[in-house]
Amino acid sequence: MRAMMDGAPFPPAELAHVPVQQHPAHAAALRRIGAGVQRIDLADGGYAHALLRRFGPLRLALVPRGPVWPEPRAPRMDDLRALRRALPARTMLIVNGDGPLPRSLRILPLVTPQWVAEWDLTPPPDTLRAGLHQKWRNRLHRAGAAPVHEQAMPPDPDHWLLQHEGATARRRGYTPWPAKLVAAHAAAGHARLFTAGPRDAPVAAMLFLRHGARATYQIGWSGAAGRAQDAHRLLLWHAAMALRGDGVRCLDLGTIDTETAPGLARFKLGTGARARPLGPTVLVP
Repeated sequence: MRAMMDGAPFPPAELAHVPVQQHPAHAAALRRIGAGVQRIDLADGGYAHALLRRFGPLRLALVPRGPVWPEPRAPRMDDLRALRRALPARTMLIVNGDGPLPRSLRILPLVTPQWVAEWDLTPPPDTLRAGLHQKWRNRLHRAGAAPVHEQAMPPDPDHWLLQHEGATARRRGYTPWPAKLVAAHAAAGHARLFTAGPRDAPVAAMLFLRHGARATYQIGWSGAAGRAQDAHRLLLWHAAMALRGDGVRCLDLGTIDTETAPGLARFKLGTGARARPLGPTVLVP
């Protein structure tokens, strides 16, 4: 049986490696909030979702963490040329690869590759727990008595967790996903919220997006009490086990930077997750 998403067939088992930015569910969520998205089909069953923007006379197409293929492979120069040809005339194409991109004098590098932490959830739970770094496992044990609650994320762009995320982003100077985009994922039933502490007064929370046999750690928040209790370790472990039980085989913990955010990198890698380099961000003329 083949699943039909975004107008094209996909065997569900082949979506375990596809990042949320290239999953059809994300393209649908973007369209739901009025964003322009173009799907471009490529050779060997590959595709890319390009986010289309316009700044006055300038047209821009961004391919985040793509293109992707049913059987993972690196893009070739022919693939990037095919992306370019499929776009409207006079559109600038920027590609942020999920892996290595071809080297060519015709490609202009813009940003060096980031690294991402990916947690393989296919081993048995006992093996996964044994794979936790010792300090991580000890702190998880210490946090073990706190209650954890799971629910579908309400499709509300004014949800308290999204408000916390917006305030944190302003304070730290980064750009989060629009709250309406997260709410669009929630409206489609793809967002799961885990909280620690009392239901009416949580001390920490984590939000995950489910896409195929993969899930992405999207938002985390912890108050002073949550930090004191190591509630984030408890939430991440419970979420990983719940998602694994629902068929998720890979948990994308997001980007890591051991220089600018070493504590967060240690937290993610302490699960036993593997650090993997993404591709560079390039301009394809």
